[in-house]
Amino acid sequence: MALLNSSRTLAEVIGSWTGCQLPATEFEPTSCWALRTGHPHLVLAGDSTAPCAHAAGVKHTYLCIPILAQGETLGILHFQATDEAPQLEASELSFKTTFAAQVGLSIVNIKLREALRTQSVRDALTGLYNRRYLEEVLERELRRASRAVQSLGILMIDLDHFKGFNDTYGHEAGDAVLREIGASLTKGVRAEDFVCRFGGEEFVVILPTADPAASRARAERLRSKTKSLTIMHQGRSMGMITISVGVAVFPEHGHAPKELMAAADAALYEAKRGGRDQVVVASAKPGEDVTLPVPGDSDASWS
Repeated sequence: MALLNSSRTLAEVIGSWTGCQLPATEFEPTSCWALRTGHPHLVLAGDSTAPCAHAAGVKHTYLCIPILAQGETLGILHFQATDEAPQLEASELSFKTTFAAQVGLSIVNIKLREALRTQSVRDALTGLYNRRYLEEVLERELRRASRAVQSLGILMIDLDHFKGFNDTYGHEAGDAVLREIGASLTKGVRAEDFVCRFGGEEFVVILPTADPAASRARAERLRSKTKSLTIMHQGRSMGMITISVGVAVFPEHGHAPKELMAAADAALYEAKRGGRDQVVVASAKPGEDVTLPVPGDSDASWS
């Protein structure tokens, strides 16, 4: 079975059974007559009239059937005859076509579930992970860090003076800034890190294996990178954007997600109170009575 990639420029073989082999694991859609025409294509052994280029070198009879669903071509099922069964009977075509249709419906359902899953864990504006996923992944990564006896860093990030920025430039410009900041944060971390939009103009970055020194260093790099950004909206620069960052690290500042988030939030408050555009590492002790911050509170208490 071969499926078209997201750009529909290549068909990629994702699975094969009972020794069925093709010369290449990926090929252009135009090299298969079934993909070109949208209809099953049968090539008898020795027939060179209209072979599929992707099956060059296949000596037995073969059959390509397009996988169709909801009016869209998703890929092909490719069947090959064998020495033990050298013929592909015409009577089997209807069954194989029905099978291909069922495969197509299954693929569509899987894609739909993936899309719904993505929508449920992604922020609509920035495309970053949302707060729901943050809570899920933080629980998981803390368990992993505890088992492996490793550190885990949390950066709570807030855009400075964002409420005033929105009042001056408008919410569309504010949305553009949030998108650009989200993209910059994503580019500025490792592949194994998690960047989430916590709410409003707040972001949270989870840094697996990062100790206090490494967490602070990464926070400083993100702060410096943000300050150097040039963000344009409707042909004009939005000026210099700065961020304040609070840093908390497992296990130094807590063992539970709620403890660590509150420690990072307290450090962020100190960064705001100290003049903004800076990084502060938490000083909260494990077991301290703290509460999880509510997204959006920063406008009222810090701006």
